[in-house]
Amino acid sequence: MADTSVVAGPARTDGSIPYEIGKVNWKDRTIPDIRNPSAQVQIEENRLIDVVILGDGFTCQEDFESLLAGWIDSFYDLKVYDLFRGVFRIRALYRESPEYASKDRNSYYRVKVDNDGIRVSGGSWWRGDTGAALAFRERLFADVDSFPGINLRRYPDGLSFDEGNTAIGDWVFGMYRNLVVCMLVKTEKRNNASGWALRVTRPSPDNDKMVRVAVGANAIHEFSHAFGLLSDEYIKERETVSSRVNPRRENILNCSNLSFSSKYSEVPWLHLSPWGRISRQAAGNEASPVLGWLWVGGNRHRGVWHAEYRCLMNGRSNNFQFTQDAASDPTAQPDGVYQNDKGADLRDKSRFCLWCQELVCMRILERTDQLQEPTDPADFVERGQIWYARWKSELRDNYWSLFGVSEQIRDYEAAYAGMRVGPAGEALEMSDLYAPFDADTHTHAHTHTHTHTHSPGLDAGMWLVLLA
Repeated sequence: MADTSVVAGPARTDGSIPYEIGKVNWKDRTIPDIRNPSAQVQIEENRLIDVVILGDGFTCQEDFESLLAGWIDSFYDLKVYDLFRGVFRIRALYRESPEYASKDRNSYYRVKVDNDGIRVSGGSWWRGDTGAALAFRERLFADVDSFPGINLRRYPDGLSFDEGNTAIGDWVFGMYRNLVVCMLVKTEKRNNASGWALRVTRPSPDNDKMVRVAVGANAIHEFSHAFGLLSDEYIKERETVSSRVNPRRENILNCSNLSFSSKYSEVPWLHLSPWGRISRQAAGNEASPVLGWLWVGGNRHRGVWHAEYRCLMNGRSNNFQFTQDAASDPTAQPDGVYQNDKGADLRDKSRFCLWCQELVCMRILERTDQLQEPTDPADFVERGQIWYARWKSELRDNYWSLFGVSEQIRDYEAAYAGMRVGPAGEALEMSDLYAPFDADTHTHAHTHTHTHTHSPGLDAGMWLVLLA
């Protein structure tokens, strides 16, 4: 059982109040041993992952403390964060703000909020070297640095993946590796405004050093953007097309929860699909399996896919519920017209999809040096490739056992089989929001070679029959 205590320390001389959150979890620094899942391993203190929670626009300590309690409860609802709770050193700092966060930027940290007071502004309001933008960065880093022993370990800078337009790019080099900041934002209308995940650099001359900052509400969703480098899985605007590509070389450092290819050999969650480690197909009146296929969307609508219908990294925005025929989807009005930002809410706050869960686990192990071996190459980009190959060939089996992934697949397939999400109560399996992988010649372990193609006229179960 995770410790969810929120303990305030004595006020500092400047009036700020530090907190230690769930300290019992991280004081001994023990996590599951990925090489022996039945055992625990103690990590070095300088490999702890520091999480610093700040708050802007709070005029009352009790309001901030209440949100901290909700944050930590939501954090440990996620199995991967709960299992690895020994690695996250979570601390917070309360600063009384002169006023709520707003578009005028008169709150303590100067977070910019849209006119409606509901969401943190987009754009680049935090990037400037003058005025409120500079004040935001100076005050954020000053408070991060005020915690004793803060882990300022970074990824090497000046490197390149030598890839194209991938979801995770060269910006990771120079980023703080074991540090994430969360900024809760109170406005006049919201206890915690809807937010974003930002890349925030230190003020000059140290602007080669960058930290990921989760700003605003949906706190663990945004945290998982910042820490796990996970992308949104919802459709922000319908009929948009992604121009991104998958990395040409598999690397744990830039592997995404999205795929920008539909080819069998290029989708990273193949092992979770019905063609993967647990072969699945419908029998008789059973529902066809749907977990691990190509589910449409990932910020853009077309040219990008994610692994499951529901996930913490999904949302609402302009999602379809059942069909990409917009006039026929349940998200349309009775007259067949769709109203912007009234999409289907496909966020599951209690769990990640299984591919996101695996990715977050890999991120934790990578940042705590649990994947490395003495014979690894000196080149850091090459290390990322070696670590991913090691994960697939040696460590994924242990992860599978540690998390009970086989049981998770069965449970989630059963849950999806019971969903009736169509306009007339049609089952999820009848949806056109997913498809099996596109044509790609490959060889199974039993040495038969197949070429997969996909026709909308065949359901996923029928495709499995064709593989025989």
